[in-house]
Amino acid sequence: MEDIIKNPVGDRLKAWHGEDWHTAKGRIIRDIVYAVDTGLVTTVSFLAGVSVSLISRNKVVLAGLIQVFSGTLAIFFGSYISTKAQKHFFENQIEREKKEIEEDPQKETQEIRTIFHGMGFSEEEQEIAVKRITQNKTRWLNFMIQEEIGISPGLIDDPLEIGLVSAASFIVGALPAILPFLIFDSIKLAITVSALFVMVFLFILGVTKTRFTKLHWLSSGAETLLFGIFSCGAGFALGRLIAEYFH
Repeated sequence: MEDIIKNPVGDRLKAWHGEDWHTAKGRIIRDIVYAVDTGLVTTVSFLAGVSVSLISRNKVVLAGLIQVFSGTLAIFFGSYISTKAQKHFFENQIEREKKEIEEDPQKETQEIRTIFHGMGFSEEEQEIAVKRITQNKTRWLNFMIQEEIGISPGLIDDPLEIGLVSAASFIVGALPAILPFLIFDSIKLAITVSALFVMVFLFILGVTKTRFTKLHWLSSGAETLLFGIFSCGAGFALGRLIAEYFH
């Protein structure tokens, strides 16, 4: 399949802009930001919750490490399975299109005319395009995949790659939250420093995104920070409510 399907859009974007993140693969920033943010927010919220009921720092650290381990596995398998399902869907659509070209070329040829008609091409220009596209089966298939069913080959991600990137990003996000508990003996001091680390890291994450989003660095950093604080606060409040309920 990969030998047949080309990615001319991605090749053009890379050639014109000179950087990989301009291509469809630049979309991976979404998975990285999501996983890092999740690692930050869930870990600090969890640690804040368990530190209320666990007096021993070692127990808090152990609980935190277990949470990070389970969270890493969850986000890896979640990303892997969802990406694999999407990949299978795209591949099934491509196979269906390939079959239609083989079994009903006249219908597919008319669809090419319809596509170019919608772009404002004259009938003569449509026929020139049809002749050029249908001369090569691979070119024909690539055209129909992108223009008829709207699938760019660059959208077909590798499930293992996305799973590993997401898992690694989650761990990176969890480190600032759990690191203070490995340094300070006082749980109260550790959770305070952890919260500060997380806030700084969230702001930096928001600023880093602007390299790809081209938004203003201050507004992006502030937005990420505010959403992170809200999520942490909500998670901690929910944990306290549950703890009070079971006491």
